Amino acid sequence: MRYYHKQNKGTLVITALNCRLLDEYGHRFLNSFPKDSLDLTVFSEEHLPIPHRALPYKQFYLKHKDKQINSYKMDAVRFHWKPQAVSTALRLDYISNYDSILWIDADTVFLKDITQQWIDDNVRTEHIMSYMGRPNYYSETGLLFFNLKNPNARLYIETVWNYYVSERVFELTEWHDSYVWDYVRAKHEHDYKWQFRNLGVDYKVPGGHIAVHLYGDVMDHRKGKRKKNAKSPENTANNRRKRA
Repeated sequence: MRYYHKQNKGTLVITALNCRLLDEYGHRFLNSFPKDSLDLTVFSEEHLPIPHRALPYKQFYLKHKDKQINSYKMDAVRFHWKPQAVSTALRLDYISNYDSILWIDADTVFLKDITQQWIDDNVRTEHIMSYMGRPNYYSETGLLFFNLKNPNARLYIETVWNYYVSERVFELTEWHDSYVWDYVRAKHEHDYKWQFRNLGVDYKVPGGHIAVHLYGDVMDHRKGKRKKNAKSPENTANNRRKRA
């Protein structure tokens, strides 16, 4: 099974795993991923028994891995891998073959084979990024679409990642990646008039497990306690695919 190739001129799908997460739930992501229709690159901070690309920046993890936290909102180490993976994807030797990046959390199971056409119809934007905004709450970042044709997309990604590299993340109210993506986005929307696509607004979806409301028919984001249940109880489409 190949997890990336260089033929698709559209979107590169990316995710991140380590060995523990691969055993716990990442294998379901990989087994259900539509490998015949989309390209995937897996990132990891350690060696995996599958094709992958290394996450090169270990300094933040090594410095802060023993930091005591009392809330996932303060778990900067756990959540810094995602912005690092997106930033690292910008420097892949084959990234010029793609016009966009789609991050999908590795605790997702695909219930249908999504295609490039599905991405174009549902999440593509001419703006910098598409994200799942939630009213009065931080965004759900289990799925993020980045338009590399927008001249400000790379700067936005690198700005978010630099909050961790520079450790300015610890100056913010919360340290998880959802908060940082939102913080930088809101600042740029206000100061520089950069534009982003809020999928939650586009689809008039309320709060809660927004990914189920938007895309539950094609994928199940089994986040949080849902990992233990092996499915999202909110998602009525879970029985469609048995192979994962």
